[in-house]
Amino acid sequence: MDSMTEMFYDESSGILCDMRKSLMVKPEEGYGQEVVEELFRGVHTLKADSAMMLYEQMAELSSTLESLLYCFRGGDKKIKDTKRFSGIIGEYLDFFENETDKLPQGKTPDGDAQDLKQKIKEYTTEMTDQMQDDERQEYQQKLAKPRRQVFYIASATDTNASSSDTGEGSKEKNTDSDNSSQKEESLSIPKKKKNKRKYMLSDDARDKICQASRDLLRLTDALEYSLTENNQFILSERQLKKLRRIQGDLEEAKKELVNTDFGPVARKMEIVVDEMSDELGKPVKLLIKGEETLVESEKREKISGALIHLIRNAVDHGIEDSDTRERLGKSPMGLIKLKFGTENGNLEVSVKDDGAGIDTKAVLKAAQKNGILEKPANEYTEKEIFKLMLRSGVTTTKKANAYSGRGVGMDVINHNVEELGGRLKISSKKGMGTTITMKF
Repeated sequence: MDSMTEMFYDESSGILCDMRKSLMVKPEEGYGQEVVEELFRGVHTLKADSAMMLYEQMAELSSTLESLLYCFRGGDKKIKDTKRFSGIIGEYLDFFENETDKLPQGKTPDGDAQDLKQKIKEYTTEMTDQMQDDERQEYQQKLAKPRRQVFYIASATDTNASSSDTGEGSKEKNTDSDNSSQKEESLSIPKKKKNKRKYMLSDDARDKICQASRDLLRLTDALEYSLTENNQFILSERQLKKLRRIQGDLEEAKKELVNTDFGPVARKMEIVVDEMSDELGKPVKLLIKGEETLVESEKREKISGALIHLIRNAVDHGIEDSDTRERLGKSPMGLIKLKFGTENGNLEVSVKDDGAGIDTKAVLKAAQKNGILEKPANEYTEKEIFKLMLRSGVTTTKKANAYSGRGVGMDVINHNVEELGGRLKISSKKGMGTTITMKF
């Protein structure tokens, strides 16, 4: 598995485990809101992450189950038919686990979830039929609310793919049954294309390749008449110089074949911020600079996986809510700056927010709780405290939601960056914000 797939697998496994645990206790009066919210957070995250990875059946099934869970959210609602409800959730978890278990074997999740989706839709229809008119209207409004949930980003050459469920390429699905209708969120997930990548070279690169090909042909002909008695080639200084020039030209052309820019990654991060801003009720603006920076295609995808979690952390943990920001004299809209660039020939990618900054006391407390402090807490410098965040188990998340508390912390991100031969740098000032830079 590549690092991005491995991260998806690890995170999904943790979420599925938590969801199963939440169903272990079946009170006589039925499942309460605590269980419903735990399940909803899990399904919501699995939906977004599956869509990002292009696992269509898993994403659409999660979206269908999310619509059912909306029926049970709010107030003091309780699920009394625990047997039927847990049965549906159990089938969903089994399907998801069966699909994710294919990943370590190098297989692609391709299971058919149509029957289970239909079963969930029928259950959802029954629940909406039992609602009062005002409750049903509120439910339909929730589903109709536009949300950019698709974390798919097309490859640099896939210009026709849509990266969100809004725009021309998107259609809203409607299902009608038993005289009741409900809007099902549409997940626009383009099909993967196999072996159809087209390499687009600049005119200069094509010219260099053509010229190199002609020069190599002439040089080969000349060398056929330059054999010594020992069958060894004798290269003149002029021929050697020409070979070196050909090598240089081919290397330049090769860069255009294996390198790409960060444009698709930038679009993906915009979707992440838009979706989280809407869900968390935090107005956040994302500014992107240097997306034209070139990088190896494979490395770009792995950097993208780490960036998703850095951006999520910035929105969820870094940016304060609007009321708090206004009270502190800040703009009610949070700001995140994503920058791609090179310095001294090295690639740098940074995420900077103007939020609350890192709570060093909370980090020390979490590290102490996990028993990883190597000296008294008051002897740690700020820089050393930031390094503690890269240790396994150190998290300041108090309550899990769809974006936090799911086992993917800074330690996992740091590990993936180091696998690429890079390093992670953290700087922060309380009340002013945090900057995290990946250097390669």
